[in-house]
Amino acid sequence: MKQPKNQNQHIIPQVYLKQFGYISNDQYKVSVLKTGEKFTRQKSIKSFLAQTNIFDIESDNPEIERLFESLNCDIENVYSEILSDLETENKLSNKSKAILLQLIPNFIARSNEWRSNLIYLLNSDAKENILKMICAHRAENLEELVQRDFYRVMVDNPVDEIINRALLFFQEYLLRRIGHYEIVILKSQEGKPWFTTDNPIVLENRTRKFEFMSKESEVYFPLNPEYLIYLHFRDSDDKTNELRNLESNVIHIATDEQNFDLQQKVMRNAHEYVIIDGEFKYRIGKEVIED
Repeated sequence: MKQPKNQNQHIIPQVYLKQFGYISNDQYKVSVLKTGEKFTRQKSIKSFLAQTNIFDIESDNPEIERLFESLNCDIENVYSEILSDLETENKLSNKSKAILLQLIPNFIARSNEWRSNLIYLLNSDAKENILKMICAHRAENLEELVQRDFYRVMVDNPVDEIINRALLFFQEYLLRRIGHYEIVILKSQEGKPWFTTDNPIVLENRTRKFEFMSKESEVYFPLNPEYLIYLHFRDSDDKTNELRNLESNVIHIATDEQNFDLQQKVMRNAHEYVIIDGEFKYRIGKEVIED
């Protein structure tokens, strides 16, 4: 089927936002707090964090043009399987773990925060080093990589034309690393659902070298208002985070201290919006705003 020339593409999947949303007048909405403001906005999930053709890839091949967005849709379609496992089995199946480990790099690559970060780096003198790093797994050695067509296209063209290609390779790069991490599941306390943001994956790099992830890195992801996923590398030299000691693939109820610290960590990671569970209307001095 021929795809429309202009397509509404979501930076944060609607299926994910609906977990934090509510229905009003037959329309799914979500309560958000914009950075710097003192009131919540009620956003339509259909249009919130969506842009026309943002993930399109410049190519003469129509199959490549929508490759990024097609991958996004494939991952979104199996997101619910993770939640189903947690609700029925109180743990993740091997399939759900595999889905989760693909979902997290996908959410990172789609975020405005990481798009901006990668654009900045690719516009610097480090462009070729960045591309070598995120594409290295696609060749036997560096000499072979620099001769490959996909690499030359990104090196030789302006950043705004190749950013989505680079983000796809960045996504693969992250997946190859996060696949070795342990998965810890934290359940929210009664009446204290997890928040999320327009930059839902908290990636704490703590790298010394020019890298995006290392064995010391940690990842936090509010999967929905009830479950937050924490990922870490078991053989890390850093043992200070108490969450590293929790048993993997087991649901742990967050303590008061953990609940507060994790909520703060999630909110600080927002690019522009904090997303609050359910219908939450708040404003100092004036009425709430409906968008």
